[in-house]
Amino acid sequence: MADVLSARETAYRALRSRILNLDLKPNDSLNDKELAQQMGMSRTPIHEAIITLGLVKLVVVRPQSGTYVAPIDTELVEMEQFSRFTLEKEMILRTIPRLTEEALRRYQENLQVYQFYLSALDPNRKARLFELDNAFHRIAFELNGMEHHFDWMEGLRHHIERIRVLSFVMNLDSTIIDEHRALVEAMSARDADAAVRVLETHLGLYQTHLRKMQEAYPHYFAPRQ
Repeated sequence: MADVLSARETAYRALRSRILNLDLKPNDSLNDKELAQQMGMSRTPIHEAIITLGLVKLVVVRPQSGTYVAPIDTELVEMEQFSRFTLEKEMILRTIPRLTEEALRRYQENLQVYQFYLSALDPNRKARLFELDNAFHRIAFELNGMEHHFDWMEGLRHHIERIRVLSFVMNLDSTIIDEHRALVEAMSARDADAAVRVLETHLGLYQTHLRKMQEAYPHYFAPRQ
């Protein structure tokens, strides 16, 4: 039983990652037999993983048609980003009073590495920038001993993650480092109001990107009800 559960979890994580990274794109057809062959697994854990992905609305079954990667639902994007902002704001407010030189050094190191990869001739540059973006936002959680809350939050982000990946694909990420710097400056100045404003602007930028993405990739998005 444990082996079956392990295989199902492995299949779920692998397929979820492929969907979020747009390796499996919105509206791509999903065939459990083909996926099982690709991943070197039996069809049962693949089938179970697809069912679980359906529960979080990353997969949709279309009667008399088949199973597909769900299009990006902008209502779910808004819900996920609002939840993220609410939790991250609390972490920032908790971090400011206890911000140390060591903590600031961690932020500055992240910014320096991010700046390096902005112009690096590295085939994995986009993936590395995405990782560094996540790492930057995780620091506040780590400083408060609440990194598991970040991991939990990350595990619940589905539709917004595809927006974030698409922003890197479309080179809409040029302001990220400036916003990160502004957030660190506000935190360093112990200006909680300014820090919250920067965070709100930063996490709300997806709305501007969303319009550009819908124009460039209209078939990726579910129609609004």
